[in-house]
Amino acid sequence: MDPERAVDTGFPGYKAEFLSHLESALMIASHIEEGGCGPGLHYHRSDQLYYLVEGAMNVRLGDDVHAAEQGSLVYIPAGLPHCNWNEGPGPETHFEMIIPAPPPMAQIAIMVDSPSDVPEEDRTDRKGYVRKVDGSALAEPMRGLRVQALADSAHGCDRTIVNYMEVDPGGEGPGTHVHEFDQYYLVLEGQLTVEVSLEKHTVQPGTLVILPAGVPHRQYNAGSTVERHLAVLAPAPEPGKPWDRGVDFAVNGDDHTGASPLVAAP
Repeated sequence: MDPERAVDTGFPGYKAEFLSHLESALMIASHIEEGGCGPGLHYHRSDQLYYLVEGAMNVRLGDDVHAAEQGSLVYIPAGLPHCNWNEGPGPETHFEMIIPAPPPMAQIAIMVDSPSDVPEEDRTDRKGYVRKVDGSALAEPMRGLRVQALADSAHGCDRTIVNYMEVDPGGEGPGTHVHEFDQYYLVLEGQLTVEVSLEKHTVQPGTLVILPAGVPHRQYNAGSTVERHLAVLAPAPEPGKPWDRGVDFAVNGDDHTGASPLVAAP
């Protein structure tokens, strides 16, 4: 996430940086200056979620206006009219998730004048919400790893799971494993080491890790301070199925190189 790489969206003070576009999700870093705003009242046919990385925003969800500050998740179900703006002080940056990603060439934002203007076939009875990271709500499923669910089916979101996670120095997640869904990590603080197949990456704050379904990986904190990140699962795992499937992954010595160019016979 780098404001210098963001492009002007045409809305006042609003620049965006496209981070990833798989079928499971469209990921965007949005940067809005004080006094700026996104599009007017609109809705999507996919769920949308914001995580406030820096600053604060006001967001209208249906007829209600909410204040969201740094460390808050905004959940906007498909069909719910909404808009957001920044009254300051200072700029705000939020990590934006549209799940699933809209089909190619499909209209992403559908403008309306009021919630009653949403066509009946697109309306929803699900409520959006703002939920802030709460240190007292963290569970510790593994030693040195703490988690709080910010969006999941228990909170009315059935298309994805978004977890806030903290990893102590020396802490780690499960051993090398694969998923049947795509997974994304957005590092917020500290540094996260991620092993992807045979490669090892040290991931700094503001970096998005993209792990498509079936890619062997593991993650841990080899640093000296607590690491914090978001973990996004899209689509949401099927109920009753394991999330992680442990695998052994190693070089077997059966190496190949590309074929040499063919040489024409004299």
